[in-house]
Amino acid sequence: MIHRQVIIKQIISPDGKIIAEAKSIAMASGDDQSEISQSISVNISSNNSSRSYTKSSSSSAN
Repeated sequence: MIHRQVIIKQIISPDGKIIAEAKSIAMASGDDQSEISQSISVNISSNNSSRSYTKSSSSSAN
């Protein structure tokens, strides 16, 4: 069985544009949920430019 949790946070400017968004996805799998993976991405937009950052990791208790 796989357990998954997604968290999304946004910063919105007064005119309604999304200027930053962070997304975290964590998953646990395996018979005893001993395998864990996580991915974090951040998108930043301002002054007609955009930057993205992504970090992924995984671990196993075995």
